[in-house]
This record gives sequence, structure tokens and C-alpha cells, in this order.
Amino acid sequence: MKITLLQNYQNTLEQSLEKLKTSSTPLSKQEVIEILLIRDAIHKALSNKIKPSANAILKIEVLDIKLRENAEKLIQDINLAEYRENFPKTPNAWWWYLDNYVEEKAKKFHPWNRFDWLVRVIRVIVWTGNLALLGTLASLFLSSASGLGGAVTIAIPSILSLLQAQSELTETGKKGFDKVLDKVKIPQHFHEEAKLVYSLLMTGLLLVIWLNLPFFSNRYKLAGKKLQEQEKLASAEEKYLQAIKLDSENLDAHYKLATLYEELQDFSNAKKQYIIAAKGGFLDAYNNLAYWYIRENKNGEGIDLLRQGLQLLEEKEKNFEQLTDKEKLNLQTQKYNIYKNIGWVRFKQKRYDDSVAYLLPAMAIAKNSKYQQYIRNPGTAFCIYTQILSRTNKPSSKVKENWQQCRQLIESRLAAGETINSEEDEWLYEAKQQLKINN
Repeated sequence: MKITLLQNYQNTLEQSLEKLKTSSTPLSKQEVIEILLIRDAIHKALSNKIKPSANAILKIEVLDIKLRENAEKLIQDINLAEYRENFPKTPNAWWWYLDNYVEEKAKKFHPWNRFDWLVRVIRVIVWTGNLALLGTLASLFLSSASGLGGAVTIAIPSILSLLQAQSELTETGKKGFDKVLDKVKIPQHFHEEAKLVYSLLMTGLLLVIWLNLPFFSNRYKLAGKKLQEQEKLASAEEKYLQAIKLDSENLDAHYKLATLYEELQDFSNAKKQYIIAAKGGFLDAYNNLAYWYIRENKNGEGIDLLRQGLQLLEEKEKNFEQLTDKEKLNLQTQKYNIYKNIGWVRFKQKRYDDSVAYLLPAMAIAKNSKYQQYIRNPGTAFCIYTQILSRTNKPSSKVKENWQQCRQLIESRLAAGETINSEEDEWLYEAKQQLKINN
């Protein structure tokens, strides 16, 4: 290596540093580039097969240390990234990357960066939790019944998590994320904290979805109800099952699924869903489940359920004035069903006085036009009551009047295209026969 080249490097660098000491004016671009070009020349000389002296090597080392130590002052008025882009340099030419060196040095020694290791640990923990929660949510939403809404709900956090994974696990992703932070003017020493905030925001988004699972469950339940009304029973079943999958405590979904299974004549699954809803305190489920026990002549089990349902009914009646009109209407239909079924059980047990005590208020509700159209089987109470009258030798005119009411209410349902159960079918037949005899 020519000693004049090394001396030139030393003189130029020292003169530049001296200028910076005595003046507040930064070096010009030309002066900085001159230093870097001389360093290029030394590198080229070292790359040749000429053996440099030990003294020269030691001298270069000292000068390079000075260059690094004063890098921030030397390059404060020049954008080295532009020169690297226009005149590509390899990473071995580290002097052309002094801006990166300055940045890393600032990052290392900035007070805010002392705890970056702790921030990274917290971020890894949060990120791991996010992935676990995302996996759970994905398993809940990604099914055929979820539809477009469910797919979109889980797609957004999935994409954001994928981007975060790329920024955490790949060098390209990390640099890309850092560039985004630079563009939004976040100081470099706050980058780790900014990444933690991003992870926490992701946690917040996932938690919002998690905490709103009952809301999504209710949406699927309503979709199932609509499909059931349209006689699309297979699709309705999928929606109800999806609603229960998202929120196993959605008792109304269990109840409506039970009614659907009842339509499908799948009585085993219907009873299972009624039991789940009843155990959760869903009033209509007590009544419907009791009905199946009564049909199977399990009157003891049936009356136990009806008593529990009656207790719930009485609790609701205590706050009757605070209920909305729709809730009041629903309460009256529930009251009819509970009273009618208690009357039916007592009739089957031949406890006629107890039966009449519940059938009379049930009949009063069924006679009310405001409630009658919402009751599934308004004629049943009259049919049971008429049989009691017949067996207790009541006046024939009263018996006939109630048989007519029994027949009229059942036939009106048939005329409206509704279905009736086997008991109603038998009672309708008996009503017709008794009315023929009395005529």
C-alpha cells in the first residue's frame, strides 16, 4: 500500500474533525464524500496482493475508530442512503453505512432503550396469547354455518396477526415495520414500545370479538329462527348449532333447536335440548319438557318440572308492571301453557278439583283475543275441562258449550294450516262425536 494514501486518509480525516471542533458549520457533502472515497481507495489497496505493513494496519485501525466515533458529526448534513442507491456499495464497505451505525449506537445508548429487552419479552407473551385466542376464535367461526359474516369477522384479525408474525419472524418484515413507524414520525427509540402497543391493540380487537360472542350467537339464532319459519329446517339446524357453539349459555338457541327437532320427529334430541334450556332456567323449556313426560305417563317428573316453571312464572309476575308489552304478552302465553299442563297432569291423576283450579285461568287467557293467536294450542284447556265436566256429571248444556269451544279452536288452527298433536287429534274426534250425540 502506498504510504501517501494512508497519510492522505489521516490528514483529510483529522482536518475535517478539527474543522468541526472550531466551527458549528457541518462538513459539506464534498468533504464527507472525499473521506469515504479515500477509505474506498485504502480498501482497494488492501484487497490487492500487496502485503501491507503491520504499522499501516494499526494506523488504519486507529483512524477507522476515529471515523466511527465521530460519525454522527461527520454525516449530519448528508444522506448516505441516496448515495448507496445511486452508487451501490457492499456491506463490507461499512463507512458508506455510517448512518446505520449512528442509528444503532443511538438506539443502544438511549435511556428509553434500556428496557427494550423487557418490552420484547412482554410482546412475545402478548403475541403468544393473541395467537392462542385467535386459534380459539377461528375454530368457533370457521364452519359452513358461519357464512360470510363469520368469515369476515375472523379474517381481519387473522390478516393483522399474519402481518405481525412477518414483522417479528423475518428480517424483511422487521425492516418494513420499522419503515412504517418512521413514516408516521415515531422516534426510533420508541419502536419497541410501538410494536408492543400494536400487539396490545390486537389483543383488544380479539377480546372485543370474544366478549361479543353472545351477540354473534344471538344473530345466528335469529337467522335460524327465520329459516325455520321458512321450513328450511336443515339450514336452520346449522344456524342454531352455530349459535350454541359460540355461546353454550344461549338458552333460547337450545330451546329453538329443541322445537326444530320436535318438527323433525327427533324426540330424543329435542328432549336433550329442552333439558339444557330448562336447567338454565328457561321457562318455556320447563313447560315443553313437562309435556313430553306427561305424554310418556311420567306424571311425577312432569309435575316437578311444572312446579319449577310455576315458581319462575310467579317471580316474573312480581315485576309485571316493569315488563314491556311484548314481555307481558309472552308471560300470558307462558302462564297458559304452564296452567294447562298442570291441569292436564291432575286430570290424568283424577284429581279433578286441582285440575279445574288451573284450567279455568288457562281458559280465561285462551278466550282473550289479544292472547289467543299467540297460543300454540288454545283449545286444549277446553278439551280437558270438558272431559272433567263429563266425568263429574255436570249439566249437559255446559258440557256441550265447552266441547264446541274445544272443537272450534282446534279446527281454526287446522284451517290456518297449523299442525296439531296426537292428543288434540283424539280430542277433536271425541268433540265431534259428543256433539253429534247431544244434537
